[in-house]
Amino acid sequence: MKIRTVLVSAALAVLGSLTAVVPASADGISTYYLTFRTGNLPNADTEDAVRVTMFGTEGQSGPMQIDRDFRRGETWTSGPHRHPSFGTIGYISLGKSGREKDAWFSEYVDIHEEATGRVYHCVVNEWFPQESLTRFYACS
Repeated sequence: MKIRTVLVSAALAVLGSLTAVVPASADGISTYYLTFRTGNLPNADTEDAVRVTMFGTEGQSGPMQIDRDFRRGETWTSGPHRHPSFGTIGYISLGKSGREKDAWFSEYVDIHEEATGRVYHCVVNEWFPQESLTRFYACS
């Protein structure tokens, strides 16, 4: 009985490791949803376009521009965005255009990879000034 338990445990461990290397889809394309949280502070909203780039262990997305108003205290999700899989996402760049000359307070960006169910949480908690600015943020 003890040997059977060890063999079953080993088989489950091997199966678990195999699922980690299977691509998100057969064609290598993954679907991502990005959730943006704007702070609930006075003047935290912006009418500027927001740019985000995802960086992973297997590549990066290239800049994606979101043209919409980001309202104070709002949580909003963009997607689906289909790209070749980036592997494990380690960080993002986040910025705004500066055209509208308003500041913006971003709390976080969450990235949900649909096929794996993985959600990457990228803490921002910073003011973006009125002018154009891009910064980098780690994701966990």
